[in-house]
Amino acid sequence: MILNYAKFDNRDRMNKTMLITIIGGVLIVILTSLFAFTPNSANPSSIPVLKSYALSVINNERIKFHLQSLRQGAAISADNQARFLLTQPTLTHLDSSGNTPSKRYSNNGETGYVAENLSVYHCSDVETCKTAISFAVDDMMKDKESLTSILNPGLTHLSPGIAVGNGKIVMVFDFEARKL
Repeated sequence: MILNYAKFDNRDRMNKTMLITIIGGVLIVILTSLFAFTPNSANPSSIPVLKSYALSVINNERIKFHLQSLRQGAAISADNQARFLLTQPTLTHLDSSGNTPSKRYSNNGETGYVAENLSVYHCSDVETCKTAISFAVDDMMKDKESLTSILNPGLTHLSPGIAVGNGKIVMVFDFEARKL
């Protein structure tokens, strides 16, 4: 009898241990899921720093080809498009009303629009967003159409639109040729 009682006691402990293990595993899965869907993002107050960095990265590429550095443009249309794209599952040159970049420029009273390059990367703070900008420009330098935009000798300004959130950085680079 005592032996049976001991076996019952061990089985009871084993069942409790298995139950605790299962509950612990479920908690790990739940907590991982919660944190996986709330990624860190760079603070929106860092956007001016990121815009300046983007301009310097693009100008460094232009200098390699003996082209003039670009000045920073107003970026009204680019900023609006970047904020819009942050909420979208895919990149598009069309805004929420279906306007093209040149139409957005016209609507906002901006002038000189030539071309627009878009990119989105994951980043969690200012430094990883700077790295993302460098990667994006590097990728653009490998793409024929984007490369043509960046190295257009007639350009005078870059209006960098940048939005951060949900662990992402969205970059809208509007290239402009204005009369100086």
